[in-house]
Formats: sequence, C-alpha cells, structure tokens
Amino acid sequence: MKVFVGVIILFLLFSGLGWYSEVLISKQAGEILTELENLASYVKKSKSLEIEKQLNIINKLWLKSRKVWVLLIDHQDLDEFEIYLARTKSYLENKAIVLALGGIAEMKQTINRIPDQLRLNLENIF
Repeated sequence: MKVFVGVIILFLLFSGLGWYSEVLISKQAGEILTELENLASYVKKSKSLEIEKQLNIINKLWLKSRKVWVLLIDHQDLDEFEIYLARTKSYLENKAIVLALGGIAEMKQTINRIPDQLRLNLENIF
C-alpha cells in the first residue's frame, strides 16, 4: 500500500511539474510574440528609436526565457530563433525593411511552434 501511495504521489508531482512548465513556456512565448508584433509595427512605420528599444526588450525577454527553455526544448529551435534574431538585427541596421519583416515572421513562426511541440495531445504522441 505504501508503494502504491508513493507511486501516486510521484505521478502527481511529475504531472504538476509538466503542467507548470507548459504554462510557463506558453506565457513566455506569448510575451515574446507580443513584442515581435510591436517590433513589426514599428518597422512598418519606420520608427528607428522605437525599433531599437523594442529589439532590446525582445533580447532581454529571450535571454530570460532561454534559461528555462534550454532545459525543456530541443536546442535546434532555440538556435534557429537566435539566428533569426541576429539576422533581423542586421537587416534593420542596414535599413533592409522587407528582409527585416521576413526575419520577424520567421521568429514569430519559431516561437509559435515551441509551445505547440510541448503540449500533450494526440498529434505530438503519434
């Protein structure tokens, strides 16, 4: 009986940690996506001061999120986001607006994909 109770407690503990990590990653991804949307709107309006501020905000959010995500997520997705971020910064420095908007779209797609991969659903199981 003690073993059964122990197994149940461990199962509940792991389930709770899994649920918490899913909620945390979804929340952080939502924050990054919001800031990416803001960046895209500033790029379309050609507001260079706001673009610089927005890039700093995104970079800070990314560094904060990466510390948690590196433990739970495939590193390829993290590396891709960092490449897209660096590429987009370079495009913005060189005033290549269309290419920068493409880089922002790539970042949004990558961030959207990360929480979807972690959700426990039939698509991810099979």
